[in-house]
Amino acid sequence: MSNLLLVDDDDFVRSALSRALNRAGGFTVIPAEHGRRALELLATEHVDAILTDLQMPVMDGLTLLAELFQKEIRLPVAVMTGQQIHADLRHRLQTYGIAAVFSKPVDVVLLADELQRVLDPKAVGRISGITLFGLLQLLEVERKSGLVLVEASQREGRLYFDEGTFVHAHTRVLDGLEAAYEILGWPDPAVEIFYKRRARQRTVRKPLQHVLMEAARLLDESGKSGMQEQHAVPAAPREDFDADSILGDVLKIDGAIGAALVQATTGAILGQVAVGRGLDMTRAAKIAQDLVQAALRLRDGIEDIMITVDTQYHVLRLLGPGEDVFVHLVLDRERASLGMARQQLAKLARSSGH
Repeated sequence: MSNLLLVDDDDFVRSALSRALNRAGGFTVIPAEHGRRALELLATEHVDAILTDLQMPVMDGLTLLAELFQKEIRLPVAVMTGQQIHADLRHRLQTYGIAAVFSKPVDVVLLADELQRVLDPKAVGRISGITLFGLLQLLEVERKSGLVLVEASQREGRLYFDEGTFVHAHTRVLDGLEAAYEILGWPDPAVEIFYKRRARQRTVRKPLQHVLMEAARLLDESGKSGMQEQHAVPAAPREDFDADSILGDVLKIDGAIGAALVQATTGAILGQVAVGRGLDMTRAAKIAQDLVQAALRLRDGIEDIMITVDTQYHVLRLLGPGEDVFVHLVLDRERASLGMARQQLAKLARSSGH
């Protein structure tokens, strides 16, 4: 957690911003009522970044910036002000290397996002090359905490994780599961992740996999209602795959306890094998087909899809440029290396010749 020195002479603003930013996570706030107090704290406290007002008694923000510059204290600094930023002031701020300028009154939610972007960029990342479904599964597997910010067609949604557990979803008008299903249904989303951020409330109590499966079902229903002509004639199952050979190779992956080869469009199982006790690959493959269909509608270049349950990893990998067949691999979590298994499955998909 980064320490943020917040400098503002208004007791109410300083207190409100401190509480809000502390709750949001990302920063631990150290408050100071003016520039001189900020310099005193810098001498005794570890500070990673500074957010300062400009107009203050005792020592204003510009004087503080000049002192920092003179003392060669090189910290990321953002300023906030209620005054107009004229050309001369902007030039002075640029001279001091200011990272960002915020106009008062500030929107605390947007402030927290932008502060983390400019003051702690290592804890923020824009996501590409993976679907939103896949990203959420990865956060669960790696037990990450943070905020996933999703934007699509001028809409914004927020998904929060706490040590891998999906705990809260929010849009401008919805919270909880309704918000989650809404966000997961948006086409072509832009995704940004803010690690270390915390949710103010917990509105989701269901496991992530349940949420993703329900979102996939809703997407499937939506797709069927809008694409009836497309689905009027189901595609015939593929017969040009050597299912036994492919499944044999898949089962050589360390920790593999089951596998199926499934046609994505119809759900037809071209081949299956289970070596794990009580493993129902037919049922598992049907659930996986619904999820693959939903992911394909996202049109975002799917590499693979991961599902985590108590004792198993399920990895789904599409075969061929037509994206009409996928491998469903089931791994024992105690014996398998998920990263290695994904690499091996990708290699098998490439070497299959389809």
